[in-house]
Amino acid sequence: MAIPREIEMEIVRRLYEEAADKGWTYLTDRERTEIYNRWVRSHEIGERLALYLKDSEGVRYWLKDCPMKEYSRAVYGIGKYAKVVSNPRAGVDTLVKQTMGSEWVADLGTRRIKPLRVTLRNGEEDTHFTWGPQRDLKHLVWAALRAEADGDPTPWTVCVVSSFVAPIPIEEKHANLRLGERCGLRIEHATGE
Repeated sequence: MAIPREIEMEIVRRLYEEAADKGWTYLTDRERTEIYNRWVRSHEIGERLALYLKDSEGVRYWLKDCPMKEYSRAVYGIGKYAKVVSNPRAGVDTLVKQTMGSEWVADLGTRRIKPLRVTLRNGEEDTHFTWGPQRDLKHLVWAALRAEADGDPTPWTVCVVSSFVAPIPIEEKHANLRLGERCGLRIEHATGE
């Protein structure tokens, strides 16, 4: 049985508020598991969802595979749950200005979601711009290397986004830059929240 839309959005709003309070993007897998367990046992979340998803395993699967899988996109204003994010992060235009300068313009018509990316234009020059937290760096780099290996001639810029409360240590930034140099990618760091 499908979850009624009104109930789904109410629950997702509650999940996203707690995720934002806990700094979901920067939690370890173990910390996330503890939160999933609490949500599944919760009267306000797990018990309500179990009416439509059969049992606690169905609830856990839905939580992970639907709203929380969408969370990293929703906080940037992308996807069906974006409208329930109460405090969205900096948009791509802000990240681009921080890292590339105001002469670069994001062509939002080129936006892709796995991973999040757009093509930036600066006169005759283009670059793919992809962004995400440190924990997703390997996925961002892989997407860039894969595109290049498949013959895409456009260079990539990988933007690692941190927050004021969870900044990336300087040693890790240096390691990211070395990785970018090794892979022939431009790596930038930005503060997105």
